[in-house]
This record gives sequence, structure tokens and C-alpha cells, in this order.
Amino acid sequence: MSSATESGFGRLGRGGVGQGQRGLTLVEAVAALALLALLLAVALPNLLPAPELEARVTAREVAADASLARQLAVSRGTTYRLEFLPPGGPYRSYTVRADGGPEEPGFPKDLPANVQVTGPEVIPFLPSGAAKLDSPQVEVTFTGGAAVATLRVWQATGYVRVDPP
Repeated sequence: MSSATESGFGRLGRGGVGQGQRGLTLVEAVAALALLALLLAVALPNLLPAPELEARVTAREVAADASLARQLAVSRGTTYRLEFLPPGGPYRSYTVRADGGPEEPGFPKDLPANVQVTGPEVIPFLPSGAAKLDSPQVEVTFTGGAAVATLRVWQATGYVRVDPP
């Protein structure tokens, strides 16, 4: 009569976990960890954002916060501003606030060190949703590595868009 272990149908049998079973040997554990470390070393550079990707992602995040400033201006009936800091640049962070008011919760937000941002220091949004600009549209440029992403805001509507998308 053969048992389940002898026939290859498992080691647990009726007695439960661990009966007649050894754990991993030290050599097996070290080999598994070494293999995992090798896979992580190969995959990690691909998981981290490249400067080119980081410029686009940053532009999209700032665009979302510019849209937030516009929505707050409309819903609260007061002018809201997207402001880049420090004044005069180079910009290292940005914030959203009501004219003369405190920063909104969650602000200021830091800009990545390897992304350069150029453009106006302040983009105000009126209660009508329009942007208070000196020209029909304003551009904020995000440069990281060889990539450039441009955030555009239109004066008449306050519409915010990032190119390339």
C-alpha cells in the first residue's frame, strides 16, 4: 500500500501542515532572494520616471490644479490664483489660493528638481471662469531632458490644456 507522499499527491496528508515536510534550505532561500534582487535590478530603471515622462506628468498635474483654481473661482464667486514660487523663479513649487487668502489645503506642491518651469508667475481665474490675462492665451513650459510639455490657458474661457497630451 502506498501513501499519498510516495505517490506524489502531496505532503500534507491527514496530519496537517508540516508533517514529514521540511522548510526551505538556506541555499534555496538565498537563491530565491538573489533571483528576486536580480529581477528588481533589471526592472527598477524602467519603473522610475524618465525626465521626459516627468515633464509631461508634472504639466498634467499643474493643469489639473489650474482647473481646480478655475472651478473654485466659479463655485465660490471670487478670484483664485495659480501661483508659481518663489516669485521671480526659478520655480520650485506652486500653490492655489483665493486673491489675498490662504493657500488651499494640500498646497504648496513641489515641482520635481529635474523639471524646469518657465512662464508667468501668476494665472488668475475670475468668478466667470475666464482667466485674467494680458493676452488671448498664456503658456507655461515644462522641460525635462529632451521633452517639452506646454500648459496653455485661454483668457476668454479659462480653458486649460496640455500639449502634447
